Amino acid sequence: MAEQPATGPQRRHATIAIIGLPNAGKSTLLNALLGQKLAATSQIPQTTRTRVLGVVNRGDVQLAFLDTPGIHLPKHALNERMMAHVEQALEEADLLLWMVDADDYLGTGEHALAKRLRKLGRPTYLLLNKIDLLSKGRLLEKVATYKDLLPFREIVPIGAKMGLNLDPLWALLERDAAQPGWLHDEETFTDQTERSLAAEFIREKVLRKTREEVPHGVAVVIERWIEPGHDDYPEDMDPDGVFIAARILVDRDGHRKILLGSQGEMIKDIRQSAQRELKKLLQRPVRLELFVKVDEGWRDRPDRLDRLDL
Repeated sequence: MAEQPATGPQRRHATIAIIGLPNAGKSTLLNALLGQKLAATSQIPQTTRTRVLGVVNRGDVQLAFLDTPGIHLPKHALNERMMAHVEQALEEADLLLWMVDADDYLGTGEHALAKRLRKLGRPTYLLLNKIDLLSKGRLLEKVATYKDLLPFREIVPIGAKMGLNLDPLWALLERDAAQPGWLHDEETFTDQTERSLAAEFIREKVLRKTREEVPHGVAVVIERWIEPGHDDYPEDMDPDGVFIAARILVDRDGHRKILLGSQGEMIKDIRQSAQRELKKLLQRPVRLELFVKVDEGWRDRPDRLDRLDL
């Protein structure tokens, strides 16, 4: 923890978990708060599989955000580990941001989560997301519907995708960050490595390109990461670039065929899109090679989940 300055305002921090059901917009919010893309996003539920840290320093206040998987009932060992990441974030957090899709209805999942949070007793903000899809009248109805679920510290309507109404949220979080000192070094931005981010961005492109055709039985393993100066670095590549080879795991042959596409067009499209994204992430030239492998039952294999850091 950083030392307090000898004079002037005292440094403060808060660890803030972003929680909610699948597809509430949690990763989109994290990216908006950080001002750059860190978490993979898609319309497919359960895109986020681990706890992702993003740190923002604002004056003397440090806010450490924890993006989490959407809360759901586990069906595989993978899902059980995802829910363990949620529990870890709940225990770490000083403040909770509960995101809900304001354009959706209040269901049993929200009631169950409210019961869990009531027992936990952490200060909780309700974020009503996607307000750009609602009229003012419907928004007021949503506030009235949710306000009795918990003694929320605040209810904040936002539009994470459009960056709507985030300034009031920033002000509230800075106000309530009460832990002394800073928890992370001043230069810390995330706990994710370049390799883990690369794998997630590749998986995001798979989900976006294939949508519901390839469900949750897909994962990405970075097989090779070759920097300039290595004996295997391609001679025809930019001398400041990086060569990445990744293997996409699927749990059935039918999904492999979908990913490859007719005459390899789908996997080519995924590779090109992911390569552009990685170039932005790494701020240097990237050559990406992708391979697809069938690995039946990988979601229930602890050794495979360990290798994937899930």
